[in-house]
Amino acid sequence: MVQFYCLAVCFNLLSGLVLAAPYFSEKFPSVLTFREFIYNKKSLRIGFIISLFLIGILKLISVFKGDVIIVGDLLPSLTLLISGVTLLTEYLHSDSDDVETKGFLKKMDNIFVKHSSIVGVAAVVAACLHFLFPGVLFL
Repeated sequence: MVQFYCLAVCFNLLSGLVLAAPYFSEKFPSVLTFREFIYNKKSLRIGFIISLFLIGILKLISVFKGDVIIVGDLLPSLTLLISGVTLLTEYLHSDSDDVETKGFLKKMDNIFVKHSSIVGVAAVVAACLHFLFPGVLFL
């Protein structure tokens, strides 16, 4: 569906800018302001994370006209889901006090949050490629 296509491009771009804000802040200083806006409002941050997961899953199962099911939009869907996992891990790691949970979150932190700039740049690249080449397989 065209709506999920638009949402996938927009949310991939937004999540990429939030995750890779330190990388993009030299050329675009307002990216840090946007990141702080998302991070300072707890309900907005949770809503953004839930939206990433919902759009990623729905984009994976919705079919654009003439596209192959699941494979057609694999890259944008995966970047949305990985961005959501990265932001969720960051959020939970900052709020958790449980020792058992901290061990699991530390592992997730080493995998995703440590490389959040790479995830962010990948999301921006996926958004740009998905916008420019909507009918290409895997994009």
